[in-house]
Amino acid sequence: MDSVYSTVDFYSNLKLKYKEYLKPEIVSIVMIQSKEAVYLESVEVEIAKGGFEKQTIRRINLDFIAEVNDSETDESTFNPKDTIENNVRKFIDELSPISIINTTDLFHDEACEKIYKRYNTFGIDS
Repeated sequence: MDSVYSTVDFYSNLKLKYKEYLKPEIVSIVMIQSKEAVYLESVEVEIAKGGFEKQTIRRINLDFIAEVNDSETDESTFNPKDTIENNVRKFIDELSPISIINTTDLFHDEACEKIYKRYNTFGIDS
Protein backbone atom coordinates (compact mmCIF):
# COMPACT_ATOMS: atom_id res chain seq x y z
CA MET A 1 0.00 0.00 0.00
CA ASP A 2 1.34 3.41 -0.98
CA SER A 3 1.51 6.22 1.55
CA VAL A 4 0.58 9.64 0.23
CA TYR A 5 1.28 12.77 2.20
CA SER A 6 2.01 16.45 1.68
CA THR A 7 4.59 18.61 3.42
CA VAL A 8 5.04 22.34 3.88
CA ASP A 9 8.22 23.79 5.35
CA PHE A 10 7.29 26.92 7.30
CA TYR A 11 10.42 27.40 9.39
CA SER A 12 11.14 30.82 7.84
CA ASN A 13 7.60 32.02 8.64
CA LEU A 14 7.94 31.01 12.30
CA LYS A 15 11.47 32.41 12.46
CA LEU A 16 10.13 35.79 11.33
CA LYS A 17 7.31 35.73 13.87
CA TYR A 18 9.19 34.17 16.81
CA LYS A 19 12.87 34.93 16.13
CA GLU A 20 13.58 35.56 19.83
CA TYR A 21 11.74 32.42 20.97
CA LEU A 22 12.71 29.57 18.61
CA LYS A 23 15.47 27.24 19.73
CA PRO A 24 18.61 28.21 17.81
CA GLU A 25 19.37 24.51 17.12
CA ILE A 26 16.20 24.15 15.02
CA VAL A 27 16.91 24.26 11.29
CA SER A 28 13.60 22.99 9.91
CA ILE A 29 9.91 23.03 10.86
CA VAL A 30 7.59 21.11 8.58
CA MET A 31 3.92 20.19 8.63
CA ILE A 32 3.25 16.72 7.25
CA GLN A 33 -0.27 15.71 6.33
CA SER A 34 -1.88 12.50 5.13
CA LYS A 35 -5.54 11.58 4.78
CA GLU A 36 -5.47 10.33 8.36
CA ALA A 37 -3.28 12.74 10.34
CA VAL A 38 -1.44 16.05 10.61
CA TYR A 39 2.08 16.06 12.07
CA LEU A 40 4.56 18.72 13.08
CA GLU A 41 8.19 17.82 12.46
CA SER A 42 11.18 19.79 13.65
CA VAL A 43 14.85 19.13 13.02
CA GLU A 44 17.53 20.20 15.49
CA VAL A 45 21.22 20.11 14.57
CA GLU A 46 24.25 19.94 16.85
CA ILE A 47 27.88 19.23 16.14
CA ALA A 48 28.85 16.03 17.96
CA LYS A 49 32.27 14.68 18.91
CA GLY A 50 34.47 14.15 15.92
CA GLY A 51 32.78 16.99 14.04
CA PHE A 52 29.78 14.89 13.04
CA GLU A 53 26.52 16.71 12.46
CA LYS A 54 23.89 15.11 14.65
CA GLN A 55 20.27 15.70 13.65
CA THR A 56 17.40 15.12 16.03
CA ILE A 57 14.03 14.83 14.33
CA ARG A 58 10.92 15.30 16.44
CA ARG A 59 7.54 14.44 14.95
CA ILE A 60 4.29 14.84 16.84
CA ASN A 61 0.73 14.14 15.80
CA LEU A 62 -1.25 17.36 16.24
CA ASP A 63 -4.57 15.58 16.80
CA PHE A 64 -4.51 16.31 20.54
CA ILE A 65 -4.79 20.08 19.95
CA ALA A 66 -8.51 20.73 20.00
CA GLU A 67 -11.01 23.54 20.07
CA VAL A 68 -14.19 23.36 22.09
CA ASN A 69 -17.07 24.43 19.89
CA ASP A 70 -20.53 25.67 20.91
CA SER A 71 -21.78 22.17 21.66
CA GLU A 72 -18.77 21.76 24.01
CA THR A 73 -17.34 18.87 22.03
CA ASP A 74 -13.69 18.80 21.12
CA GLU A 75 -12.82 19.30 17.49
CA SER A 76 -9.25 18.85 16.33
CA THR A 77 -7.70 22.17 15.34
CA PHE A 78 -5.55 20.51 12.68
CA ASN A 79 -7.97 18.46 10.64
CA PRO A 80 -6.55 16.20 7.91
CA LYS A 81 -9.67 17.00 5.86
CA ASP A 82 -8.55 20.64 5.64
CA THR A 83 -5.85 21.60 3.18
CA ILE A 84 -2.31 21.50 4.49
CA GLU A 85 -1.96 25.19 3.64
CA ASN A 86 -4.92 25.99 5.89
CA ASN A 87 -3.46 23.90 8.73
CA VAL A 88 -0.10 25.68 8.39
CA ARG A 89 -1.89 29.04 8.44
CA LYS A 90 -3.74 28.00 11.63
CA PHE A 91 -0.45 27.05 13.29
CA ILE A 92 1.20 30.34 12.38
CA ASP A 93 -1.74 32.72 12.85
CA GLU A 94 -4.03 31.12 15.42
CA LEU A 95 -1.83 29.33 17.94
CA SER A 96 -0.69 31.72 20.63
CA PRO A 97 2.80 31.52 22.14
CA ILE A 98 1.38 29.94 25.30
CA SER A 99 -0.36 27.30 23.17
CA ILE A 100 2.85 26.61 21.26
CA ILE A 101 4.90 26.05 24.41
CA ASN A 102 2.19 23.86 25.91
CA THR A 103 1.98 21.64 22.82
CA THR A 104 5.43 21.65 21.18
CA ASP A 105 9.14 21.83 21.97
CA LEU A 106 10.00 24.68 19.58
CA PHE A 107 10.88 27.49 22.02
CA HIS A 108 13.99 27.65 24.22
CA ASP A 109 13.67 27.62 28.03
CA GLU A 110 14.17 31.37 28.55
CA ALA A 111 11.43 32.13 26.02
CA CYS A 112 9.07 29.73 27.77
CA GLU A 113 9.74 31.38 31.14
CA LYS A 114 9.14 34.84 29.66
CA ILE A 115 5.88 33.77 28.00
CA TYR A 116 4.60 32.01 31.14
CA LYS A 117 5.47 35.02 33.30
CA ARG A 118 3.67 37.43 30.97
CA TYR A 119 0.67 35.11 30.74
CA ASN A 120 0.43 34.45 34.49
CA THR A 121 1.04 38.08 35.47
CA PHE A 122 -0.91 39.98 32.84
CA GLY A 123 -3.08 37.34 31.16
CA ILE A 124 -1.44 38.22 27.86
CA ASP A 125 -1.57 35.39 25.37
CA SER A 126 -0.16 36.91 22.20
